[in-house]
Amino acid sequence: MKAAVALVIAAVLVGIAPGVSADQYTDQIKAAKHKQAQVDQEIASLRAQIAAAKNQEAQLRAIIGALDTQIAATEAQVAAAQVQLQQIEADLTAAQGRLVTAQNQLAAEKRQLSRELVVIYELQQQSTPIRNLLKSGNFNDFWTQLIDSRRISAVELRTVYQIQAKEDEIHGIISQISTEKEQQAAVVDQLQTTQNQLTQQRAAQQTALNDLAALQAKDEQLAQQWTAVENQINAQIAHLQAEEAAALAAGGGHGRFVWPDSGPISQGFGCTPFAFEAYDPHCPSRHFHNGIDIAGPCGNNIVAADSGIAYLQPYDPYGFGNYIIMVHGNGWETLYGHMDGFAVGNGQIVTRGQQIGWEGSSGNSTGCHLHFSVNHNNQWVNPLSYLS
Repeated sequence: MKAAVALVIAAVLVGIAPGVSADQYTDQIKAAKHKQAQVDQEIASLRAQIAAAKNQEAQLRAIIGALDTQIAATEAQVAAAQVQLQQIEADLTAAQGRLVTAQNQLAAEKRQLSRELVVIYELQQQSTPIRNLLKSGNFNDFWTQLIDSRRISAVELRTVYQIQAKEDEIHGIISQISTEKEQQAAVVDQLQTTQNQLTQQRAAQQTALNDLAALQAKDEQLAQQWTAVENQINAQIAHLQAEEAAALAAGGGHGRFVWPDSGPISQGFGCTPFAFEAYDPHCPSRHFHNGIDIAGPCGNNIVAADSGIAYLQPYDPYGFGNYIIMVHGNGWETLYGHMDGFAVGNGQIVTRGQQIGWEGSSGNSTGCHLHFSVNHNNQWVNPLSYLS
């Protein structure tokens, strides 16, 4: 993306650079403003994306906040449920302990009862009621012994029954507590499942938020780059407008020119049989000469045909060699080719008739001469129609 933006920036700036081609100030400013509108539209689109991303970010943060609240509440429920489950487990352990105690006590009582029953049985085998009556001193002693033996058995039996009932009761309590434990464990499992689901949702929302933040940062960076382009375009427009104003203030831009060089015309304007001239399918010979050639002596002074701004062009070995394009304003420009050297600097304001260089034979040339062209609103015109 950065490379693409860099290419667009370069294209924008090259497209509006002054002095690179024969475009007029008006066309350059128009092109720059067109690029400016495109950049403004791109910036507006990015700003809209950023605004939408911020709205989405706020929504995601609200969702995450709600999930955090739910997670916290669920964690509290899990903690409370686990405490309750631990209490149930403690109650179950205590009940199981009581059961063991009751079972041990019941076993002991049963053993004691068994021993007593054995003793009673043996006594009964050794004695009969008549024998016991005869042995006893009186009837009252006999009756007391009989009642005591039966009372002992009844007491032991009640004790056994009580312990048995207590054991059954503890079994019921243990069963109830076990059921409660299972139910509470299910509650804890369900709460933990809910907590895990909420945590996963929270992680997904956080990932979306992070991705959105990265996209927002990228859009912000692009917006800054496009803003920088817009600033450069604005500066370039201001520069072009200032130069156009300076060119017009110099007194040019009226479409009337003085001769830039002295000497005969060795080649005129228009279609030509010379194959080294520019190709033009509209000419019968398929070649076109966009100016006139003035064959003065080498080193002859070359002057500005009108006031304006001089732009020194890169050397063209297959064309005009050393050449200057002058911008005069109101769509008027002039070109001076095959020069031997320059007497002005690039971007310098030059007055009508001021020397700008010397005649030579640089570039695609067969001898010393000046190639002089006039362009009006991107159209080459015959210089002879505008030279005074």
